[in-house]
Amino acid sequence: MRWKTLAAIAIALAWLAPAVPATASEPAQIGLDQACRLGQPVTYPDLRPLLDVDVDAMTDTDVRVRVNQILAQTKGIYIQVPQRAQEALDGKYEGAEKDTREFLKSRARIVWDTDMRVLVNQVMHVGGAHVKEAAGKVLDAATTDNALAFLNEGQHTARTQDYRDLATEAKRTGGPEVVKAATAALDGTFEDLRVFLCSGWRAAHDKDQAAASPSPSATPTPKATPTPSSTPTPTTTGGPALPVTGPNTMALLIVGMSLIACGAAGVVIARRVRA
Repeated sequence: MRWKTLAAIAIALAWLAPAVPATASEPAQIGLDQACRLGQPVTYPDLRPLLDVDVDAMTDTDVRVRVNQILAQTKGIYIQVPQRAQEALDGKYEGAEKDTREFLKSRARIVWDTDMRVLVNQVMHVGGAHVKEAAGKVLDAATTDNALAFLNEGQHTARTQDYRDLATEAKRTGGPEVVKAATAALDGTFEDLRVFLCSGWRAAHDKDQAAASPSPSATPTPKATPTPSSTPTPTTTGGPALPVTGPNTMALLIVGMSLIACGAAGVVIARRVRA
């Protein structure tokens, strides 16, 4: 019986409990850090015009000039190429003449290809679904043309689609302010999408949350408890009269009880006399 009682109580509470309204989704975190850190797109130079030369037919001066050109174009953009070019110019291994020729003939191309693969992997690691898919295809193909095309154009196209997906999800799950901000971002440029993901989404979400929560002025104030002086007193006109209570009533009650006691004693005495 106890379990039946508990079940009944649980059912009653379930019926009495108010339904909890579904709340809008919190701003997604996927891609936000990358969107906020993103600066101007970097143009990755194609080194093939500088590398596709007959090194053996070049003078030492020409070789050195060409290595300096590679260093100038790659510094601050690629990872290992500028470092290896500087080492060749410094003659770190077998002297400047041999090192620069060896670098220009074969080493530069190997290091450049490695740099591009590393950069594609880095973009893939921090990207969304579309960026990861595009980067995976580049790594599978492993060609210079595909890597350069992805670094200079493909990653930005894929990232735009990732940001559009995030803004679309915000519009689907957000409140009125989020919907308005997301719609404007989707109708705008890539920079509009970036700003929305970086700060606009959170700001609009906070506005929706503030609008959904009750304001302090809307809280009902408790009614004042009536004071004794404001308690209404009975009137003598209209309606039934209230019963009278006080000292007179108590006196009548005592007399009545005494008479009843005397009568009962008289009945008892009369029965004994007859017996």
